Amino acid sequence: MLEAVALVDRMVEKGHQPDIVTYGTIVNGMCKVGDTVSALNLLSKVEKSPIEANVVIYNHIIDRLCKDGRHNDAQNLLDQMYEKGIFPNVFTYNRMIDGFCNYGKWSDAERLLREMIQRNIDPNVVTYNALISALVKEGKLFEAEELSDEMLRRGISPDTITYNSMINGFCKHDRLDDVSLMFDLMASKGCSPDVVTLNSLIDGCCRAKRVDDGMKLLHEMSRRGLVPNTVTYNTLIHGFCQVGDLHAAQDLFRR
Repeated sequence: MLEAVALVDRMVEKGHQPDIVTYGTIVNGMCKVGDTVSALNLLSKVEKSPIEANVVIYNHIIDRLCKDGRHNDAQNLLDQMYEKGIFPNVFTYNRMIDGFCNYGKWSDAERLLREMIQRNIDPNVVTYNALISALVKEGKLFEAEELSDEMLRRGISPDTITYNSMINGFCKHDRLDDVSLMFDLMASKGCSPDVVTLNSLIDGCCRAKRVDDGMKLLHEMSRRGLVPNTVTYNTLIHGFCQVGDLHAAQDLFRR
């Protein structure tokens, strides 16, 4: 990356101004290797040049800052975009929201959702998935349900990730009737369950000490061509141990 920056500097010295695509490519490369200091320095150079920075360059840096947990710096950069008349897009907000959610800052993430809607930037399924998943992990199932309903009101179709988050939340709260309804709704909307879906369902059955139903779901996985993973077997083995069926647990362990 240092060589690329040096080359750009030489181009400028010789009167050849690099375009925004060139700058964007270098910034992206810097961000991919975690060098946000150099990326921000290059952004500063762009802003002092005749070339106008664009949303793509800012998105690269915001993405990296969020991955590094530097949410205040990402927020400052977002504010700077507006000050300079560079308008964020749905990717900008999605990256910010996902970054906040990954660090348990769901209230800040929800604030950003309200901000983007207020600024007429339409959220998409990725936006809502990040928030719903975070709320479920925080045990705030009611708020997650409200966001799920809001998605539908805005005409955004849930995907497998959305349903998986809600099913996981219902299972953890022992709301197995709602799990069944959500699973049926998922199927009716043409969303195919995956191994994560079935693992959540099996976990819900085991929590309710309905391990035999969990085993039926294991067979259902095979019927659907889904390959059980370590989580699947660990959940069932633990479930059998919880109900005192050590023989079944050992049989499953030997598979």
